[in-house]
Amino acid sequence: MKINSTKLLFLYRSILFKKIKFTTNNKKIENIVNALNIKEKKERIKYVYKEGIKVVNNYYSKDLCKFKNGRCIVQRNNPNNKHVNGCCIICPIVTNKGCPSENLSCKLIYCKTALQNMKTLKFNDIKILKCLPITSRLILRADFFLTKEEIIDDIDKGILIWIFRVIKRKIKN
Repeated sequence: MKINSTKLLFLYRSILFKKIKFTTNNKKIENIVNALNIKEKKERIKYVYKEGIKVVNNYYSKDLCKFKNGRCIVQRNNPNNKHVNGCCIICPIVTNKGCPSENLSCKLIYCKTALQNMKTLKFNDIKILKCLPITSRLILRADFFLTKEEIIDDIDKGILIWIFRVIKRKIKN
């Protein structure tokens, strides 16, 4: 089946199209069609997540934070700030070498200083994410400070399990 627009994406994701192979000539939606052709849920989630990270990294290809010696412009301007490697928020997984995770939610947190004269990328601007159901996008939007594997696992398990995991993490921290 040939796809030329993303208007019926909600339908293409459904069980009705489980056995259908999609094609397109439109280069703009080629990654979306590739995602729709992945029929196993967890593999599709991994692909969509990887492509979403690519979109963010390509959009912000230059060094927004103006790093020098492992400290961003805000951290250098505030001598009392002891944070390093770019995480302005106290993150439990950041290391001395930076963030080990490719967390899409964290990548879309913006520092006002770094983005004073730049248009920001919004969650809805990442079209590939529409290959995921709305509940998965909700989880993806709210899963901060986790590794890529934990986020993919949360999306795969579903919203109810995710809610219990969030409560467990809050209690733990």
